Parts: sequence; structure tokens; C-alpha cells
Amino acid sequence: MRFYLQDPTIPYSYSLHEALLQACVGAESGGGAYAFVSQDGVKLLLGDEAFRSFVESGTFKLVVGIDEITNENALRKLRELRDMYRGLDIVAFLHDVRGALFHPKFTWFKNRRGGMLIVGSGNLTARGLRRNWEAFSTVQLDKREMKQIEADWDGWIAHQGRYLKSIDDEAVLEKARSNLRHRAVRGLEEEPQRELVQVVRQPLKEGEVIEDIEAWDFTNLNDVLVAEIPRSGDRWNQANFDVGTFKEFFGATPGDNSQRILLRHVKNDGSFSDIESRPSVSVKSHNYRFELEAAAGLDYPTGGRPIGVFIRVSSRMFLYLIAMPSDDYYPTIRGFLDSRGAVETDQVKRIRTNVQELQGNCANLPFWNIIE
Repeated sequence: MRFYLQDPTIPYSYSLHEALLQACVGAESGGGAYAFVSQDGVKLLLGDEAFRSFVESGTFKLVVGIDEITNENALRKLRELRDMYRGLDIVAFLHDVRGALFHPKFTWFKNRRGGMLIVGSGNLTARGLRRNWEAFSTVQLDKREMKQIEADWDGWIAHQGRYLKSIDDEAVLEKARSNLRHRAVRGLEEEPQRELVQVVRQPLKEGEVIEDIEAWDFTNLNDVLVAEIPRSGDRWNQANFDVGTFKEFFGATPGDNSQRILLRHVKNDGSFSDIESRPSVSVKSHNYRFELEAAAGLDYPTGGRPIGVFIRVSSRMFLYLIAMPSDDYYPTIRGFLDSRGAVETDQVKRIRTNVQELQGNCANLPFWNIIE
């Protein structure tokens, strides 16, 4: 058994998200139950290529709680993935027991050697999987132990039959509609104990919800990397970094491509793109890189190098933007990079700073105009 403390303040902290993805590789079947589920949590686990590869040939049964938090957006994403894969079975736990809360958080995977049980405090949300302080254990099971886990699971499923409902059930949908939608709250007046970044809060369009946005909150003290992005053949969206930056800022380990870097692009209007879950790629040529979706399909500019700005919000979890020479704020970030005595590695300039210094010198970046 291994015990882990997921800690967003430690760059190298192992996350529940990574443990689950690693455990499903080579698995034949599995199951799990989670009290609270969000759309982004579903995307991070069930939408990941590692999980998809597993469930294309294997089977997985997921039981989701809807007592609180789990809303229509989460159910919509669950239905989309369920309909995509025949091996994926998802049900909701809808009960009428007063004074009791459906609150488990565990997953098991069976493989040819036995299996793996992962149990802990984290829910199937972006915060539970990556951002919160959580604790979890991974337990290697031999074939006899795995057989007992399966028997206990099957017995529990049979016993709870009256509470297990289709995620298409109208009663389930009605309960999901009644659950509170998670929205981020920023501002010193709401949380005086935190030195939160001052941003202009832009309202969402009517009926629009950004799930788990609070998982992407940051303070003035969060670490920042400002780095020129070099041309890398015709695919400069595969941004290369030196090994020191790869390890010390991104928290990646050379040679361990099982680690996942979460990236979220902030567009020029302050809105978020979808979460990007990327393996931390290191190859024999000593290239250390991550793929940036925001640069995909763009021609490399001729009037100056693109500049990537990354805010580390948690362990291997980053907000980013790419400043292009055509952007209004490019001269600002270009001047900031040039004036700070940037470290030049392989003729590419990079500096490490924090949010407070970045905002004080680059007040026109989209980071400070985030849509909530």
C-alpha cells in the first residue's frame, strides 16, 4: 500500500488524477463511486486518452452521487461519454434516507495480476483530482484480494438496486437541477485571509456556467514563467523548455511520461479554453516539451518570437497565454522580459517571477480580465 498527500503547494506532489490514470493502464475492468462529480472532473478522468483506451476493450461501472454539487452539466458530459463507449456504465445514487449523505470516494481496477484499489478524500471534480489538499491510498491487490473486492462490489450494487437510477431518469435530472452551481468568488472582501489577485469580473452570458472555475484561482504569490517559444520545425505548438524549467517550474520528471500537466489557455477576451491534459514529454534528444493547443495551426510569426506566460495555480496545473507580436499587450510583455535580465538558454529568453510583479508591470494582460 502507498499513502499520498496531494498538496497544491508542492510542485512535485502526486495527484489523485495521475494515480487513477496510471492504474487504468492495462486494466480489464473496474468500478468506482464518488459523492460529488463535476463536468471538468469527468473530462479529466473519463475523457482522458488513457481511460478511453482502457474502456474501449474493458468495462467500468461508475456510481455518482447527486446529493449536492453534481449538476446538469456533469450529467450531460457523463451521458456523452457513456454513449460513446459500450464498456462504460454510469448510474446515479438517488436516495430518500433522511440525515444521510452518499459520500464514498474510491475506484478499483482489475488486471491480469490482480488489481488496484484507490481510496481517499478526493471527489471526481477538478479540485478533488488536482487542486485541493487531499489524501489517498493506492493498494495493490493479488488475485484473491481482487476477487473479494469484486464480490463485495457486486453485493453492494445488488443491495442498493432501488437507489441506483439511470442518469437519464427524470427524477435524477430534477435533483441535479436543484444543486448549487459552483462559481468562483474573488476579492479581498470575501476572503481577507488570502492575498487574492484583483481582477475585473466579467459576467457570464445568461445560462452559461464555467465548471470548477475556483480550481483555477490564484494569488499574488503564485509562481510565473515568462518564456520565448522557439520555432520547432512546423510544429512550434510543441513548446520546448530546458531541463531546469521542465523540472523546477513545471514539476515534471524527465523520463516519466505518465505525469500529466494540466493547462488552460486564457483568451484575449478573458475567457477560458477547455482544459488541456498533456503528458510531460522528454525524449532521448534531451528535448523537454509540452503541446500548447492555443498555438496549434498558427504560423510562426516573422516579426518576433511568441512569448508564453504561465501561472502555476497548483502542482503541474497552469493557466497560460501566448503573446503574439500582433497582440496589443505584446510590447508590454516583451519589455518586461527584456528588462528583467532574462536567463538565456539555447538563445531563448526566460524569467521566473510571481503574479504580483507580473501584474504590476503588465497590467493589460488577459489574466486580469478573467470571465467568471
